Amino acid sequence: MLRLSIYLVLFGVLIAPLRVNAASLPADGGDPGKAYKACMDAVAKPDKPSIVALCFFKDDAWLKKTNLDYFTNETFQVEVRDVYPALRLIDWKMAGGQMDGDKAKLTVEGTVVRHRVETTGDIVEYDRYPVKGIVDMRRVNGVWRYAGTQELEKQQPSQ
Repeated sequence: MLRLSIYLVLFGVLIAPLRVNAASLPADGGDPGKAYKACMDAVAKPDKPSIVALCFFKDDAWLKKTNLDYFTNETFQVEVRDVYPALRLIDWKMAGGQMDGDKAKLTVEGTVVRHRVETTGDIVEYDRYPVKGIVDMRRVNGVWRYAGTQELEKQQPSQ
């Protein structure tokens, strides 16, 4: 476990040490990685009830304001991927990460695929590119869920 002490200095006076404890996660991301994989599998399927159950907390603000009945499994997949960048990945892999208490940062890379729903109801792909970055996970009441995307940097395609 990496232990780092950071001191808060205000106007040249030492105020208090801030402790940062970060544990390295294995290549599969440990429990946070398993939760992210389950969420990604649900999005890839696509299965609306599984996406809701495995990607979001019950009190998620976006879910509360979203009319889930409006969406089919497929259009919900498009909407979720549009709103949450790290859920757009296909052909992705994890390379471990860091965990600090109830928060984790997973290192991922993969291909972002962007879709849109046409007025005809057809779903069309309009963009695709490789990325690497950090996915945030959060644990509440012992359950890990996706908590946002810190950054996904566009990579140059392999030649």
